[in-house]
Amino acid sequence: MCGIIGYAGSIRAAPILTQGLTNMEYRGYDSAGVGIHDGRQISIKKDTGKIDEIKERLGIDSLNGNIGIAHTRWATHGKVSQVNAHPHTSCESKVTVVHNGIIDNYQKLRINLETAGHLFISDTDSEVIAHLIEDNFKSSGDYRSSIIAACEVLEGSFAFVVIFKDNADTIFGVRKDAPLILGIGKNENFIASDILAFIKKTDEVIFLENFELVEVSKDSYQIMSLSGEQKIRESVKVAWEASDISRKDFSHFTLKEIHEQQNTIRQSLNQNTNILNDFCDILGNSNKIYIVASGTSLHAGFIAKQLLARVVKIPSEVVIASEFISYADLIDSDSVILAISQSGETADVLDAIRTAKGRRGKIISIVNTPGSSLTRESDQVLFLNCGPEIGVAATKSFTSQLAIIYQLVLILSGRTQDIAELTNISNLVPELLSKEEEVSKICDTFASNTDFYFVGRGLNFTIALEGALKLKELAYVHAEGLAAGELKHGTLALIEEGTPVIVLNPDDETYYETLNNASEMKARGAKIIGISNKPNPIYDYHLQIPTVDRIFYPILEVIILQFLAYYGAISRHHNPDYPRNLAKSVTVK
Repeated sequence: MCGIIGYAGSIRAAPILTQGLTNMEYRGYDSAGVGIHDGRQISIKKDTGKIDEIKERLGIDSLNGNIGIAHTRWATHGKVSQVNAHPHTSCESKVTVVHNGIIDNYQKLRINLETAGHLFISDTDSEVIAHLIEDNFKSSGDYRSSIIAACEVLEGSFAFVVIFKDNADTIFGVRKDAPLILGIGKNENFIASDILAFIKKTDEVIFLENFELVEVSKDSYQIMSLSGEQKIRESVKVAWEASDISRKDFSHFTLKEIHEQQNTIRQSLNQNTNILNDFCDILGNSNKIYIVASGTSLHAGFIAKQLLARVVKIPSEVVIASEFISYADLIDSDSVILAISQSGETADVLDAIRTAKGRRGKIISIVNTPGSSLTRESDQVLFLNCGPEIGVAATKSFTSQLAIIYQLVLILSGRTQDIAELTNISNLVPELLSKEEEVSKICDTFASNTDFYFVGRGLNFTIALEGALKLKELAYVHAEGLAAGELKHGTLALIEEGTPVIVLNPDDETYYETLNNASEMKARGAKIIGISNKPNPIYDYHLQIPTVDRIFYPILEVIILQFLAYYGAISRHHNPDYPRNLAKSVTVK
């Protein structure tokens, strides 16, 4: 989840590193720090807070030195504190490291190192890496072998970057089950956990594979396996629309990305026809389809399952990625695993697809990030084409996932004539965006409420789950997505005077039954916020959406719910770009 970057070049490292951290701040934002080698020693500056605040407070950009490493943290081991921020150093400050991942056996390693005389400063698992390398270097005197020996005893997932006090020219990076990318520039090279860290400087990259080590100076790099075998790898150009990672005139990235959806929905449908047809052939010829995802992508998976059953008449199973092990014994060469992920680096998803591959399952994926681990481990990939999503809460990536799923379903069912209407959905987005002020006023009205319920039936129920998740993420309130038909089985007991209930009720086959459920809640004092293409006096507040083919309503509904979550956060004075305790890319289990 953390963001890491290393730089070796011909100009001052500090401003480049802090800009790289700013570009990756969505990966973690509770603390940050840099380690800069000035040719004589490594200067470390780190603290809690946002990167720009730390940079100004500590004067980081004024540090001299053309080589360095940096880190933005999402805490896993140890509280949020200055001492737990990265980089971490060894006892004699000869080794400095930044780390993304989790070291499962750090407690055992720490005890052994402390017994051997090492003094630990932080509460993190990451600090053991620096001490291990220092311990190995004392006996070997070799930079590479001291890192490799440390990796041999580390258990868990890790990507880390290392600099040595006695080596002012080189940075080292290692990857195991966490992303690490080499960026190749002119008289400068980068190692980072995310392309966004250095995309303004170079778009020429090499994606490191598991169990690989890279040694980087300003004008050279060398890749090898942890067994010492040299690796020759061609670099690639990344077609990643990352040049525009500013907020423009919007107050937050989240708001900007909600507004971008007219374009991103259309862009997601611009797929290579051969790949699209191959994707459909794989799905259409499979006897066993397992849809694997986490978080918001899981909700896209539920929509896919319902549409495959309802429109294509193909059964499938949706599996929460972290629970995939329960299904592992069912996977064989006749199984297709459809993985859905924005980042392509979600640890639970990667673990699931690797388990499936080990049982000869076929892996296809819908991903946003080119070159990510999931794309490289899949047999076929469709990209969202929606560009980088900086806001932690998924917005445009979710509607892009839905658009691609609808496209696949229409092709599989022979309803290709309806793709034109699907494409036209993007032209309806401005009508939804025009509801922004109306939604904002509703959120102000309910700013003091602490319980919200989202209800719907069929496809709308899944969007109710997504709406509740968004509100929880951004506004920090209790929110539940509920199947409207299940209200009588417990939830009605929670409804009292003034309880806000968001009812997803377009004019589809569920309309009248859901309306009856809304009436039942209203009779018990609920305030009904109806999202529908049809007004009704039952609604205390009505947010109008356009009329479309009934299967397409989820794309329209969810944009309104994204506004509801965004302005729910604003009305409570929270920053929607950086919700507490969360990070964008969940690269640890």
